[in-house]
Amino acid sequence: MNKLIFIGLASVLMTACNPSTQNQTEMTTKEKKTGMVEITTFKLNQGVTEKDFGKSALAMQKEFLEKQSGFIKRTLTVSQDNVWTDIVYWRDQQSFETTMKLAETSEPVLPFWRK
Repeated sequence: MNKLIFIGLASVLMTACNPSTQNQTEMTTKEKKTGMVEITTFKLNQGVTEKDFGKSALAMQKEFLEKQSGFIKRTLTVSQDNVWTDIVYWRDQQSFETTMKLAETSEPVLPFWRK
């Protein structure tokens, strides 16, 4: 699992250093500046297909995450050994913490809390 965390952090670093994103105007750069990156790795529960999970994950992103103040973007990947990595970029830690509290009772997020 440490290898996955390292790969996730390396991906974040490469994205941040990508020269194609550094030619933006100052205002745009400030608006998209990341202050918090949430990285989660996991495997799907038995009986959950990748297709079903993908649909649920996209719905949760569209119906909940994208509506939260401070949300910047999300990257969701799966490795060959079925380990998923979910990376969510936030403007700041306060936005992340506020969203996590809201997530506990939000209908689109509840399936992701179940074990």
